[in-house]
Amino acid sequence: MKLLLLPVGLLLPTVCGWLALTLLERDHPVLQSLERWTLSTVFGLTLTMYLSFITHILGIIRFTFTGLLAVQIVTVLVLGLVWMRMRTLWTPSPLPTLPASPRLPRAVKMVLILLMVWTVLKLLGGFAVLTGTPPYEDDVFNNWNMRGKLFFLTQKLSLEYEAGNEALSTGGVHSYPVTVPLTKTWLASLAGEWDEGLVNSVHFVWFLASLSLVYCTLRRRLSRAWALIGAYGLCSLPLYFLHGTVAYADVFLSVHILAAISLLYGAVQSTDRLRRLSFLRLSALAMGLLVFTKNEGLLMYLPVLVLLVLVSLWFLRKSGKLEARDIRSALLHYIVLIGIVLIPWILFKWFHHLNFGNAKPVSNLTIAWQQGVANAITINTFFEGNWIFLFPFLLCMLCVRWKDAFRSEAVIMSALLLIILLGQLPLYFFTGLSTEAVNQTGYARGLVQLAPVAITLLVLLTNSWFSQIQLQGKDLQKN
Repeated sequence: MKLLLLPVGLLLPTVCGWLALTLLERDHPVLQSLERWTLSTVFGLTLTMYLSFITHILGIIRFTFTGLLAVQIVTVLVLGLVWMRMRTLWTPSPLPTLPASPRLPRAVKMVLILLMVWTVLKLLGGFAVLTGTPPYEDDVFNNWNMRGKLFFLTQKLSLEYEAGNEALSTGGVHSYPVTVPLTKTWLASLAGEWDEGLVNSVHFVWFLASLSLVYCTLRRRLSRAWALIGAYGLCSLPLYFLHGTVAYADVFLSVHILAAISLLYGAVQSTDRLRRLSFLRLSALAMGLLVFTKNEGLLMYLPVLVLLVLVSLWFLRKSGKLEARDIRSALLHYIVLIGIVLIPWILFKWFHHLNFGNAKPVSNLTIAWQQGVANAITINTFFEGNWIFLFPFLLCMLCVRWKDAFRSEAVIMSALLLIILLGQLPLYFFTGLSTEAVNQTGYARGLVQLAPVAITLLVLLTNSWFSQIQLQGKDLQKN
C-alpha cells in the first residue's frame, strides 16, 4: 500500500516542473500534453531536490518531511504567483500541429498492438521486480539507497557516519549530486519510515519518462506509428530495460540527456522564430538541471551540449533564422539557468574537497597503453545481446543516410553521440579507467546513458530511408 504514496510524492514536484516549463515557454507553447507532463515530472523532481539541497546547506531546513515539503510549497507558490501574473499579459498561441498519422493496414496495426501489449506486460513485471525485490546491486546499497537512508535518519546532508567507535566516510560516492538519494529521502519522509519498495519505485518513473520522451521527440517529426516503434525499441534493449527496472541512476541521467538534446533539436528544426526561442529556453533549463544528476552530466555531457548550443546559435544567426537580440537572449538564459546550478554545486564540491570524477579523482590518472580495451569495446558495442542490433544498425544508417545524419537537423544528435563515444575512447585506451571497459561496467553504463538518443536518431534515419524507397517505388510505377 505504501506504493500509493509515490504519486502523492510526485504531485508537488510535477506542479513545480509544469509551472517552470510554462513560464519559459511564455506565450508560445511548444510542448504537447504528454511531453509537457513527462518533462514536468522529470524536471520538477530534479528542481525541487536541488532547491532542497540549497536551502539545507544554507541552514534554512533539515531533511525532514516538514522541511522538504516546505521547499516544494514555497516553490509552487512563487512560481504560481508569477504564472498568474504573466498569463494576464500573455495570449498563448496555438500549439504546433503534429505530422499526420496515415491509416495503417490492419495487419500492421495488429502487430503494433501486440507489441504494445507485450511491452506493458514487461513493464508490469519489471515494476514488480523493482519494488518487490530487496536491492542487492553494489551501487544501489552502497550509494543511492545508502545515502538516501543516511539523509533520512540523520535529517542532514551527511558525508560521514558513525560505525562503532569510528567515523566512516561514505566513500567517493558522496561526490555525486544528491537528486536521486534525496528523492528517496523525500518519499521515505512521506511514508514515515524507510521502505525499499517505495523509494526504489521512483526509478520506474524515470524509466517510463525516457520511453515517453523518445515517443514525443519522434512524434514532433514523424507519425504516431514511427514514434511508437522508437519507444518500443528503447524498451526492448535488454541492458536498458535491466537498468530501468533496478535502482541504478543511469536511466535517470539518460532521460535528462535526451531532454536537453531533444529540446535543442526542436529549436533547430522549428520553422517559427518565437517557438524556436521557446525551445532554446527550455533546453537551457534542461542543461542546468543536468548538472545535478550525476558527475558525468557535468564532466562529459554538459561541455558537449554547450558546444552544440553555440554551433546551433551560430548557424541560426548566419542563416537569418534568429536575430542578434534573439541570440543574446538565448545565451543569457543558458548562462543564468546553467550557472544557477553549476556555481553552487562546484563551490560545494571544492569546499568539501569532493572529487569531480565518477567517485574517483580525475587528476591522478597515469597515461599508458591498456591491453584488451579494443576487443572489449568492440564486443560490448556490436556483438553482445545487451543492445541487440542497435549500434550495428545505427552505424549502417549513419553511412547510408549520411546526408540526413550530418546535413540536416539530426546532426545535433549525431554529433552528440560521436563526440561522446569517440571522445571517451582515449580514457579507456590510455588510463586506468580501462577496467571500466574491460569489465563492461563504466563503458556499458555510458551506452545506457546514450541509448535513448541513439534509438531516436536510428528511427529518424530509418524513416528517411523508407520514405526514399517509397518515393522510388512510386516513380517506377509511373514509368
